[in-house]
Amino acid sequence: MVKCHYCEREAVVRLPYAKLNLCREHFAEYLLRKLERSVNRYKMFGKGSRVVVGVSGGKDSVTLTKLLSESGLAKMLVVHVNLAIGEYSRISVETVRRFSVEHGLDYLIVDLSEYGIGIPELVAKTKRSPCSVCGMVKRYVLNALTMDLGYDALATAHHGDDMAVYIVKSFLLQDYDQLYKISPVNYEVPGLAARKVKPLYEFYEFEVETFAKLYGLPFVSVKCPFKHVGWLESYVRELLDRAEEESPGFKVSLLRSHARRTMSMRSAEQAQPKACASCGLISSGTECSFCRFTRRALGQPMGLVVRRWIIGKAVAGETRQVSGDQPSSVG
Repeated sequence: MVKCHYCEREAVVRLPYAKLNLCREHFAEYLLRKLERSVNRYKMFGKGSRVVVGVSGGKDSVTLTKLLSESGLAKMLVVHVNLAIGEYSRISVETVRRFSVEHGLDYLIVDLSEYGIGIPELVAKTKRSPCSVCGMVKRYVLNALTMDLGYDALATAHHGDDMAVYIVKSFLLQDYDQLYKISPVNYEVPGLAARKVKPLYEFYEFEVETFAKLYGLPFVSVKCPFKHVGWLESYVRELLDRAEEESPGFKVSLLRSHARRTMSMRSAEQAQPKACASCGLISSGTECSFCRFTRRALGQPMGLVVRRWIIGKAVAGETRQVSGDQPSSVG
């Protein structure tokens, strides 16, 4: 039996980069400390801040939400965007609702299908790929909600393995605009864009998945029917995995080096972003990408419709569907 580095209990996980074998309880404590260090290292938000957490229902987002809840670093609102992708979305909605209720978390399900803002409908009316449409819709809705409800930051569950792949892939494609945006913190633009943070920026995917399984967190295990992984992304991921195996901690070193560079560069933020003429949120041109896209797909820009829906839910008190103390089951 391999013992935990900190106690006599049996180790359930090995962290090669840290050279640690940990039991269930000390693994949870280790991840909580790691989360707190990441939030502080990158100055994501101050203690007691109000943070919207985008939760898809997958292992990454439920793990992030559970760790943030246990850390007490922020007052959270769990937000799930129902993308109307048939059975997949039904399972996702039920998973997020169950997770939120079980852990005493305030949550809001954003369902815009009644306005035709569902991924299948939008994809059918355009030539854009499902993944690009999905990403655009979620980014817009979560940014608008964070802004209109007056929260301090929007947290998403992008973990280090994915971030490292995006960094290398963007560099190889010479997509330097995208490369700059890959950061643990994307700063707010007053009145236009919310502060966006990635608390799992230095987490490995195996840590996230192991935590979710060890603590029995409900999460969606089925894959989105639209999900597609290109050859370049697969190749880069395999290359980085091999580098990590040869030199444990390689990915975190890459991520920290990239973060130091991007967070010290302000040129993109000095490009004077504009307000969308249709909805009033951030845009690089006359209209934001969401309003421009929905104008083409649905015949009218839908940004203002989304913002009015959000404000209506807030007025009706529907952003607080669950209240109460958050039970602790970690440790």
